Amino acid sequence: MAKLSEYSAKRRFDATPEPGPVVVEGGGGPLMFVVQQHHASHMHFDLRLECDGVLKSWAVPRGPSLDRNEKRLAVFVEDHPYDYGSFEGVIPPGQYGSGEVIVWDCGVYSPDENGLWFHDREEARRQVREGIEKGKLSIQLRGEKLKGSFALVRTKEARQWLLIKHKDRFVTSDDVIARDRSVLSGVAVEEMKVVPAQRMPASQLVPAGKATPMPADLEPMQAETADAPFANADWMWEPKLDGYRVLAFVDANGVRLRSRRGLELAKIFPKLAAELRQQASAGAILDGEIVAFGTDGKPSFSVLQNRFQLKTERDIAAADAATPTLFFAFDLLYFEGIDLRKRPYRDRRRYLSQCLLPSPLVQLVHADEDGPALHAAAIAAGFEGAVGKRKDSAYLAGKRSSSWLKVKPTHSAEFVIGGFTQGKGARGALGALLIGYWEGGKLRYASHVGSGFDDATLAQVQERLQALWARSCPFAGKPEVNGPVTWVKPELVAEVSFQRWTEEGSLRAPIFLRLRDDIDAKTVTREDAPAGKAGKPAGKRASAFVGGASAPTVGAEAPPTKAVRRKAGNEDVAKTIDEVVAQLDAAKKTCDLIVGAHRIRLSNLDRVYWPADKALKQPDLTKRDLLLYLAQISPLMLPHLADRPLTMIRMPDGIHGQRFFQKHWTQEKPDFVDTVTVFSEHRDQRHDYLVCNNLPTLLWLAQSGTLEFHVWHSRMKPGPDAAVPSTDFSSSLQALEDSILNFPDYVLFDIDPYIYSGKEAPGDEPELNTVAFEKGKEIAFRLRELLQSMSIEPIVKTSGKTGLHVFVPIVRNLDFDGARHVSELVSRHLARLHPKDVTVEWSVPKRTGKIFMDYNMNVRGKTLNVAYSPRGTAGAPVSMPLTWEELAQAHPLDFRMTNVVKQAARTGDRWRDALENKQDLARILASGKA
Repeated sequence: MAKLSEYSAKRRFDATPEPGPVVVEGGGGPLMFVVQQHHASHMHFDLRLECDGVLKSWAVPRGPSLDRNEKRLAVFVEDHPYDYGSFEGVIPPGQYGSGEVIVWDCGVYSPDENGLWFHDREEARRQVREGIEKGKLSIQLRGEKLKGSFALVRTKEARQWLLIKHKDRFVTSDDVIARDRSVLSGVAVEEMKVVPAQRMPASQLVPAGKATPMPADLEPMQAETADAPFANADWMWEPKLDGYRVLAFVDANGVRLRSRRGLELAKIFPKLAAELRQQASAGAILDGEIVAFGTDGKPSFSVLQNRFQLKTERDIAAADAATPTLFFAFDLLYFEGIDLRKRPYRDRRRYLSQCLLPSPLVQLVHADEDGPALHAAAIAAGFEGAVGKRKDSAYLAGKRSSSWLKVKPTHSAEFVIGGFTQGKGARGALGALLIGYWEGGKLRYASHVGSGFDDATLAQVQERLQALWARSCPFAGKPEVNGPVTWVKPELVAEVSFQRWTEEGSLRAPIFLRLRDDIDAKTVTREDAPAGKAGKPAGKRASAFVGGASAPTVGAEAPPTKAVRRKAGNEDVAKTIDEVVAQLDAAKKTCDLIVGAHRIRLSNLDRVYWPADKALKQPDLTKRDLLLYLAQISPLMLPHLADRPLTMIRMPDGIHGQRFFQKHWTQEKPDFVDTVTVFSEHRDQRHDYLVCNNLPTLLWLAQSGTLEFHVWHSRMKPGPDAAVPSTDFSSSLQALEDSILNFPDYVLFDIDPYIYSGKEAPGDEPELNTVAFEKGKEIAFRLRELLQSMSIEPIVKTSGKTGLHVFVPIVRNLDFDGARHVSELVSRHLARLHPKDVTVEWSVPKRTGKIFMDYNMNVRGKTLNVAYSPRGTAGAPVSMPLTWEELAQAHPLDFRMTNVVKQAARTGDRWRDALENKQDLARILASGKA
């Protein structure tokens, strides 16, 4: 604790989200470094080096530089806790260092003046302590942005140091600070005020844990086959390279390059092995692909195979000079004492990006969440296709797993050659290959393949087969073929493309592609052509709204989720929803949508309503996307809309175009749309309100540009909980006041943060910011505690923006005046209990910096955005019902149109049941408990 006394003295941990002053003892693996970008009173960067359980820290006002001619001032500041390394978020106003923070870069580091010590933690720490004490510390950084050797040199001023880049291959005059996004969340620092902070333990930032010996031998993990790429936030995609799959073992004894067949390739590619030797001091295992390029600049397997046949050092050296081979790394299985195979792919990918030292011959494979885009780019670049990997998947050495999926333009697989038929005419001795695969210890016949050969490949294959002639058939059952057959030992592997497997177990339209010397024939088993593998969406767009709550994505699962369909109430409604989704998925820009017995004319389906937002990882969202979302969420949303007068917020040109409120409807409308006529208390008039009681109405409103749905707090249907039976809403003001519409279903507490981000224009309302929402959550929990002390149980939902809506469901025997009075009394009492945080003042200056409790929302005719309604703001957030446990970890942008259907299916019934658990507030008040 003494190490962090200065850090602790500057902070109030009940007011800041920064981690507490905990020194982390022990640990294993390389030392961690972090660079955080911090937008406090001025923008600066903080360099932090792990040592002795804390982070030694320097504030670098202009940030690090990779230009060795740049000497950057680095001010030595107080030690920070180890857990600060992963801190991203907003330090609230009034707290030390208030402002936004992102992890700009992170990785491992080692003192490098006397060699590298990534593998020896104790020696590395000793040298760091010694260097800081002497005022000169030389280190190698391995981060995603900062790589190579740097010096920290103390000046005559005790706390002022200089950060200087040493000369190495990573020196550049390019401005590395221009790469301005977090390596963890992908957001820029100025976006952190609205993007929810997703914390991870600092121990996950870099390879860490108990040191173990490096495995001496492993086999690579393999992918199953899929028929198409997809975009899903739970998956990443890499180009499928056309080369030799290799595991690179790097240790103090040198480099071993093991092929899938178990062949040692280091002597065949000595220059590549020499480059890989620089990747580790004591131990590393890299999974990757050796690739050669043709004269057209595209990968060429034939060039690689020709290179593989070279034997003499002279020929190999000449080939290295003429046609160099590259190693593309796509996984890191072990690094300097830490076995990483059980870590999720998302972490291994980050560790690989950090630890790999790229060179002209050793490169990091690009990866992206957008599978279709990456697949298209990979094909255009001459690669084979794409490989998708689940972010949470462990590395299953030697196994084929559906956690990895490979997609090619045509299906291809490896097969064992068991014989060949006699050729005719110009084909010579070889007519067609007889191929198969191993199953249950037996070689199963798959097909014969006679196309795909040219003169060169015919001669090559024939020459290789001559040495393998055998007396007997190697297949479990003798294939039926026309003509004489020569059997061969099943030791040679051919790659074959084909359309599909037939029901009889044969290949349809097989074509020979090439021999695969890098694959062991004993490992070849059947790979089925895909029939919809795990992770693949069933439709192009229909699955856009069923991902996990933390990751908005288009194309996640089959639409709609079964859990939501069950809530439709009956199979007919569920079937209608599925039919709507299928039509929208296939529709052009204009169509007639059939919804049960009704028809809705849809137009401009590709009009963008929510433009893409890079910070929020949100693609363009169109009218089509809105309709898909509403169709799938309708079983949960419609009960909250039913029988309530509706106010629409229409944005027919999207969220950046004109928007307008519409309460009354005077235009023509379809027959399926219900209305209610209500007397106006402000004018002696009657107005028609729309009522959204069914799916066709909901979709028709979306076609009309309605992005937000706001409803009254009362319903127009009487029931057993109603104090009055009257449904006369239109004959007079008195009739309206005596009707059931004057008795709300709940008392509302509108929690409205008036805490500004500091980026608003003069006169603007507070924009969405994390500090404001966190304070709103705090007050919501205090309100709940107060209400529970009165024997009243509330429920909560997000507004979809910065605020929260807390409800007390009530029996309808309290009119709007009574509900407003209760809300005011409780809100004023809460303000008295917490005067620094809560206010009921209407004056903007008096409520600035506080949570405004707007009890005047409890008025007849006032409306509130309904549960699950989208909001017309960036990110397409929705008003999300939550349990109190969920609220504790929530942020408004956790719940967006693109990701809430699945979570809503899990929690929607609980919240709806709670809303229907009506409390007799009049009786509670009369009893004196309140």
